[in-house]
Amino acid sequence: MDKLGGVIRITEGTNFSAAVAPDGSTLVVDLLSRLWILPVTGGPATPLTGELGDATAPDWSPDGTRVAFQSYRTGNFHLWTVTPGGQPRQLTSGPYDHREPVFSPDGTRLAFSADLGRGYGIHVLDLATGRITTWADSAAEEAAPAWSPDGTRLAFTVDGAAVDVVDAHGNRERVVEPTGAVIAAPFWTPDGHGLGCTRFEGVLPRRLAGYARAANLVVGDRVVSTPDEDVFGFRAHWLSRTELLYTADGHIRRRDLATGTVSDIGFEVHAPHERRTTPSRWQPPTGPRPVRGIAGPALSPAGDRVAFCALGELWLMPIGAPARRLTRDGFLVADPAWSPDGRQLAYTTDRLGNPDLWVRELATGAERRITDPVRAAVAPAWSPDGGRIAFQDQDGATFVTTLDGDLQQVLGPQWYPGRVSWSPTGTALAMAVARPYSTRFREGTNQILVLDLRSGEFVLHEPAPHRSLSSRGLDGPVWSPDGSHMAFTTGGRLHVLAVDAEGKPLAEPRCVVDEIADAPSWSGDGRRILYLSNGVLRLVEVSSGLAVTVEVPLTCAPARTTGHTVIHAGRLWDGRSPALREDVDIVVEGDRVIEVGEHRQDRPGRYVDASALTVLPGLADMHVHNRLKGRFLGARQGRLWLSFGITTIRSAGDPVYEALQEQEALLAGNQLGPRCFATGEPIDGSRVYYGFMRPTTSAEEVDRELARAQALGHGLLKAYVRLPVSGQRALVEAARRTGRRVSSHYLHPAAWLGLDGVEHLGASTRLGYSQTITRRGRTYADVVTALTATGMSLTPTLFAAAVLLADGAWLADRRIRTLLPHWEYKALAELTEIVSDPTVRATLHEVLASAVHTLRRVHEGGGLVAAGTDAPIDFVALSLHLNLHAMVANGMSPHTALSTATVNAARVLGASEDLGAVAVGSLADLVFVEGDPLTDITAAAAVRKVMLGGVLHEASDLLRGYP
Repeated sequence: MDKLGGVIRITEGTNFSAAVAPDGSTLVVDLLSRLWILPVTGGPATPLTGELGDATAPDWSPDGTRVAFQSYRTGNFHLWTVTPGGQPRQLTSGPYDHREPVFSPDGTRLAFSADLGRGYGIHVLDLATGRITTWADSAAEEAAPAWSPDGTRLAFTVDGAAVDVVDAHGNRERVVEPTGAVIAAPFWTPDGHGLGCTRFEGVLPRRLAGYARAANLVVGDRVVSTPDEDVFGFRAHWLSRTELLYTADGHIRRRDLATGTVSDIGFEVHAPHERRTTPSRWQPPTGPRPVRGIAGPALSPAGDRVAFCALGELWLMPIGAPARRLTRDGFLVADPAWSPDGRQLAYTTDRLGNPDLWVRELATGAERRITDPVRAAVAPAWSPDGGRIAFQDQDGATFVTTLDGDLQQVLGPQWYPGRVSWSPTGTALAMAVARPYSTRFREGTNQILVLDLRSGEFVLHEPAPHRSLSSRGLDGPVWSPDGSHMAFTTGGRLHVLAVDAEGKPLAEPRCVVDEIADAPSWSGDGRRILYLSNGVLRLVEVSSGLAVTVEVPLTCAPARTTGHTVIHAGRLWDGRSPALREDVDIVVEGDRVIEVGEHRQDRPGRYVDASALTVLPGLADMHVHNRLKGRFLGARQGRLWLSFGITTIRSAGDPVYEALQEQEALLAGNQLGPRCFATGEPIDGSRVYYGFMRPTTSAEEVDRELARAQALGHGLLKAYVRLPVSGQRALVEAARRTGRRVSSHYLHPAAWLGLDGVEHLGASTRLGYSQTITRRGRTYADVVTALTATGMSLTPTLFAAAVLLADGAWLADRRIRTLLPHWEYKALAELTEIVSDPTVRATLHEVLASAVHTLRRVHEGGGLVAAGTDAPIDFVALSLHLNLHAMVANGMSPHTALSTATVNAARVLGASEDLGAVAVGSLADLVFVEGDPLTDITAAAAVRKVMLGGVLHEASDLLRGYP
C-alpha cells in the first residue's frame, strides 16, 4: 500500500464548472478542488490556486483581471478573488457560508448566496466598501444568483424548483414555475429577456441518492442539449449571441444554438499527489487487556457507586471495589439510569425481542419490563420524584411513562437526539438536538433543547455562539440536581453552564477540567461530576477542577476456541482461485485453518458434513455504522450479519465507547456477531449532521480529537464532510505516525494529501454535489485515474442497488422476516414499492450500470475496490448482497465481485494473512452456501451454516428465539 508521490494527468472531469473571460480568450475551471486557467482553444492548464485552497465556483470580473470564487480553506465557505499569478484575497469571513459569487456587469459588486439568516438568501457585496446588502431572503432557500446583462436584476433558484427575479428595491417575480424538476444554475440570454438553466428531470428521492433520469441544458422553453447528454449543474456562459459554453460528459463543451454545431475543448491538468500511509499489519487480539469500552457510566445519587455497560453486560461498581455483573444473557444492554433514591436502575435490553425499558430493584435483583413492544425504548431518565421515566424511540420521539406503563409522547421525532435530562422541578426536559443552518444543506450545530412539559413548547440554546456539543449522545446537557447548571462537553472538554429555572443560559460556559471528557453525570449533591477520559473513568470536583481516577478493574480476553474440526466441503472457493475445487477437506484447529486438501474418510476430529454445500471465505462489509441503530436492532443485528455470511465488518464511524464495548463483547464471546473492526467518531468541522460526529473549530481541537482517537485505539481515522483541508492533512500526518489508515468522504483533495481511502462513490458533501459521480450516476476519468494512480481504496456503497428489491422476493426471506424489527421491515417494504415503479427502475438501472462500469475500470487499472454498504443507513447484511448482485448484473465477474468482499477487504484491513481466504494459517471464518456463487452470485446469500473463528453456527439457529 506504500506509494510514492507522483503526478497525475487529468483530461476529463466529474461535476466541474468552467467560466470564460470577457474577451473570450481564456477559461477558468474548478478541477480537483483547485482553479486552473487555459486558453479557450484548449490545452495544458495552469494552476490559479494552491492545492490547499479548496476552491470552486469561479467567475471572471468584467475587465478580465480577477477571478472570484468560493473557498472552504478556513472551515466555512467564503468569497475570494485572485489575479492570474497573484495571491488569493479573502473578501468575507465569519461563521456563515458565502457561496456562488458572480460579478456584476460593471465589476463593482459580487452577488452571492449565504445562510446569514439561518437559511439561504441572495446578497450583494460592494467591493469598494465591503458592505453587504440583502436582495432576497425568505422562508425558501434562494441560491445560484445570476446578474441580468444590465446589472439591475438578479435571477436565482428557489428551493431548487423554481426561478425568481429580484431588483435592488426588492421587487420580486416568479419567472419559472415548479414542474417537478430540479433547477440549477440559471443564466440570462444576451438580450436580457430570457433565462436558461440546467434542469434535472425525474429526480429520485434522497433515500435513492437523488439521481436523475435526465440532465438537460435549457434556454427558455427549449432543451438545447441532446437526450443522453450528462449536463453538469453549473452556469453556462455565452461565447457569442448564439454559442454557449458549459460542462458535460466530462468535458468543456461549446454548442452553437443556431447551427447545432458541438465541439469539446480539450484540457490537460497535471496534479501532484503525496504518498499513501503504510498501515500496520493487523494483529488479532491475544491475551487479556484492560476494558476500554465503558458505555453509559452513571454516578449514583450518593456518589459512591457507578453503573455502566461493558463487555455486553450491565455492571454495578462501588467506587474503590470490584464491579459486579448484573446481567449475563447475551442480549443488548444500554443506558443505565439511577432512580433518585438510588435503589433502582432503569436500563434498556432486548431480551424479549425489541429494546424495552426494564427496572431492576438493586436489593433483591427483581426486574420488570415497563414499556410495550410496539416501539423501541432507549435512553431512560428518571424524573426527580421517581414516578416517571422519559425515553426515546427508534424515530427519535420522546415519551414519558409511569412505572405502571401510562405513556405520553411529549416531543415529536428529532434527528438522533441526545439523552434526556430532567429539570429538578420535573417540569422540563433538556436534550441535545441538531439545528441545521438551512434546509438546503443538512449540517448545523448540536444545541440544547429545553422542553416545557406543561405547555409543550421548547426553545433551543447554543452552548456558545456557533458551537456544538461534542456529540448528541451522552455528552450532555445534564441538569445539576439543584437546577443551577448544566454539564456538557464541547470542544472535547467538560463544561458547566449556569442556567435559570427554565434552562436559559445566564453566562458563558466554564471549562471544569482541561482534559478530554465524555459522558458526564452529576453526584446527588451537585459537587462532583463523573466522566470518561480516554477510556478511563474520572471524578472531578466542580468547584476546584481537581480530578481523580475511578479504577474499573475489568479485563477483556478473546474467547478461546478449542478442538479439531474436519469440514468436508462438496465445493470450495478459497478466495483466490478463479474456479471451485471439489470434494475438499478443510481442517480447523481451534480458530485457524491448518490444512486444505483432498477429502479423506479417515481424518480424526469433529466432522462437519458440507458435502452438498459450497464453502467460501466469510464476507466483509467495509463500511458500516454498527452503533447508529445498534441500540434499536439489539442482538438481532449480529445475527443478521452472520445469517447472511458476513463474518467481518469495519466501522466507518460510530460512538466510540459503544463501538468498543461491542467489539470487546464480541471478542469475549458474550455476544454473537461478526468480527468487528471498530473505530470512533469521524472528525468533522464546525457543522455536523449525524449525532456521533466530533465537531472541531480549530487546529487545537483537531489535535485533541486525534489524541483521543490514539488513546482509544481507533483503527481508522475518518474525515467527514465539513473538516477543512488543514484538518485532513493533520489526519494524514497522525496516520503516518501511528500506522493507521485515514479515509474521507472526498476524493478531492484527499487524493492529493495522501489519504488512504475514499468512502462512497457518491454521497453527502459540503458542496451540495459530488465530485465523483453526477446526477445521472456517471463518473469520468479524473476519478478513475486518481484512484488507480494513488493506490487509494474505494468503498463504493451502491445505494442504487436497491432496484434489485423490485420483485419483492427479499420480503419473504425468513431471515428478513424474523430478524428485522417491524419498523425496519416496514421501511424495506416501502422502499420495495418505490423501486417497483418502472420509471424509478429505469433510472436506477442506468445509474447502476454506470457505477459498476467505474468500479470495473478502477479494478482493471489496478485500483482497490472493497465492498461496503453504509449499513444500517442501507439495510443490514441484505445490502451487501444487493451490492454484489448489482456488480455482477452489470458486467463484473462473480469472482471479482466476491473478491471485493474477501481478499480486497482483507488488504484494506491489513489482514491478508488472516482473513479473506481459506488457506493454511488463516482464521476459520467460513460460509457454507447452496449452489455455486462463481456462476450464480445469488448463491452467496443462500447461507446454510457459518463458522466464525472455528465456531460453527447453523443458519436456522441464528433465528431461534425470535417470532
